Amino acid sequence: MNSTEVIQLVQTLWTATDPKQRKEVFSLVRSTIPEEHKLLFDGLVDNKRSGIRDSADSKILVLIHGIRTDGAWQRQVQQELHGVANLQVHDLGYDVVTGMQLAGPFRSGPVNKIVRDIRRLKDEEPLARISVIAHSFGTYIVSRVLEEHPDISFEKIVLSGCLIKRNYPWDRNARGMRKSSIINDVGVRDIWPLIASCSTWGYGSTGRVGFKSATVTDRYFDYSHSEFFENNGVHIKKYWRPLFECDTIVQSDWELNPERAKTGFLTLFAAHQKTGLAGIILVSTAVILYFSFF
Repeated sequence: MNSTEVIQLVQTLWTATDPKQRKEVFSLVRSTIPEEHKLLFDGLVDNKRSGIRDSADSKILVLIHGIRTDGAWQRQVQQELHGVANLQVHDLGYDVVTGMQLAGPFRSGPVNKIVRDIRRLKDEEPLARISVIAHSFGTYIVSRVLEEHPDISFEKIVLSGCLIKRNYPWDRNARGMRKSSIINDVGVRDIWPLIASCSTWGYGSTGRVGFKSATVTDRYFDYSHSEFFENNGVHIKKYWRPLFECDTIVQSDWELNPERAKTGFLTLFAAHQKTGLAGIILVSTAVILYFSFF
């Protein structure tokens, strides 16, 4: 059972059950819900009882994971954001994507799956404001969703381990979102955005060096690719919850440290939109030619 099926189940039961029997029926059904979806189930039932459904006060947060994972961090985010007023948190996913698929041209399957899920949520609550937290390949999915599906928009976007190109046209695709509504949490020890941008096409290194633009708020942390979800959810509680609970952007402790390390030249070279991939191709060609003639 996934989050979309939980939404459908609550809606169907609420409509089909006599109001006098709802408490007993939902109590029985709750015992059959997988543990990782009980927070979502409880939130949906609470919203039904309080009449929040299809209200401008209702907020939906979707979580989109990266490759080679089932998105275990999504359940952690659901747990840490539980209790934020009017907020429903949904973990969206897709079939496992391998490194080979990440590098290849066939990436539309996961994008289309996420688009269908978001549209289903919009159908359930047309007036709700939708936000997203995405990690790694999930950030690439967000960029494609905004670019190819103008009927979908977000109130807030939080990126981590970001693979989106630095020159991505946020001003066009995000349709007027403020800089304070698009947050890019950067891991200064994250090598995977550099590898993705240098070894294939369509990706950027913004998860390592940031966008450094007028359209996105970059925050820098002394993290590797997935440390946003370690240490018992400290990052989620300290930096993500305030954004959705009280619209507050908490500054990174690492940025306040005057002794923080500067980004090296080789990293900046590899992160460059043109020189990074071109450099890898040039070096690879030189190596091939060398071994061909010697």
